[in-house]
Amino acid sequence: MLFVALSADGRTVSLAGAERWEREGLMRLKRQEPFFCPACRQEVVLRSGRYRLPHFAHRKGAACPVEHEPESERHLTGKRDLFAWLIRQGMEAKLEPYLPAIKQRPDILFRHGPHLYALEYQCSTIDESLFRERNDGYRLLGIRPLWVLGAHHLRRSPKYSGEVQLSRFQWLFAHRAPHSVVPHIWYYSPETKRFIRLFRPLPLSVQRTFAAVDSIPLSSFSFPDWMAPCPLPLSPTFWERWLERKKQWRRTFPLYPNQTVRRICADFYQAGIVPSLFPTEAGWPVPRGYLWETAPFIWQTYVLLFLLGKTGRPATAVSLFQWLDDKIRTGRLVPRRLPLVGRDTYREAVGEYLHWLSLLGYLRREEGDQLHLVKPLSFPSTVDQMIHQDAALLEQIHQTSALSCYWSTLEFGRVEKMSRKQEKMNGMVNNNSCIDYLYKEE
Repeated sequence: MLFVALSADGRTVSLAGAERWEREGLMRLKRQEPFFCPACRQEVVLRSGRYRLPHFAHRKGAACPVEHEPESERHLTGKRDLFAWLIRQGMEAKLEPYLPAIKQRPDILFRHGPHLYALEYQCSTIDESLFRERNDGYRLLGIRPLWVLGAHHLRRSPKYSGEVQLSRFQWLFAHRAPHSVVPHIWYYSPETKRFIRLFRPLPLSVQRTFAAVDSIPLSSFSFPDWMAPCPLPLSPTFWERWLERKKQWRRTFPLYPNQTVRRICADFYQAGIVPSLFPTEAGWPVPRGYLWETAPFIWQTYVLLFLLGKTGRPATAVSLFQWLDDKIRTGRLVPRRLPLVGRDTYREAVGEYLHWLSLLGYLRREEGDQLHLVKPLSFPSTVDQMIHQDAALLEQIHQTSALSCYWSTLEFGRVEKMSRKQEKMNGMVNNNSCIDYLYKEE
């Protein structure tokens, strides 16, 4: 379904806002002449009704190269709302422009400052390969892709405050504001006319994560606000909930083993660790923990197993990453790859965890990037003892002054400026020649 089509003589006809037209006017336009899709040039039909927004639609059986999934009324309304939102801010914006160089049609193309943006409002689920293909196409033209999910995708936990469920599909939409290290996901609800911002995700598993979430009226929000780093705090009960999750990991992890869990448990047993009694020092949040799909207690225990195996012998970060890469190849560990976050990998999360261990006095890093475990890890003999140790370590964390800067990064979103080199790596280089698409006559 489209808001924009071509007339027989090549003029652009837009139905954005046409719901305010008189019905007779729409019928007159419908009878006046045929209309054509700007992408495939096949004839489209003007449709309108009492409960549906006026739009153009391909005839049954037509094959358009840029229509990959059906559009819903929610998508049409949201697309119209976001276009009007940009226009009200004085943006030079175009609705549904066809970009022949990449054979793509973003929902909205607009310019802000020197940069050109493609805004996509995604209501249906699409394959990751198609998502990446669209992003790559925009970046090829120097266009910055911006994605907004339909708010119906967001699932909050009815039981745990501050916990949400994010599918692998939703994780694809995680991106960072310029100069921020922490990702966020944007949603929009055309029913309530509000943006929903999910910020600072701290994953517990493949799909469950703690996050800060807020809701913002479209009418009181601007695009510069969108691009600014967000200092949303975590839930006041975050640490209490995190300890509850650690307790749940200890009591349920080995109970429902699939093949991967059996392999992980075998590795733990081989190292002399009962899976439910993984070290107290494992299973803690780090700012870039979202770069792992694997639960924090598992990948952090593997880091500790490597360091324990090197007791009395030199270990380096390079050898640690080689060891973790082997666990990834065998399916024991799974990194999360986020196409909009740049080139950060799971190694950034591991580096933060090593830094955390060093601040607590467990790890010493020496010249030549050597790693030495210099403080014994905690291995109580029962789950109840381990749960007590978890709470005690959290108390130590809060009372350790050297950790104040570290936790301020996690809790208050310390801003880190991205270098121009990193921006280029992220495919965010401006290309003024693409601005012509804003003025191109169809």
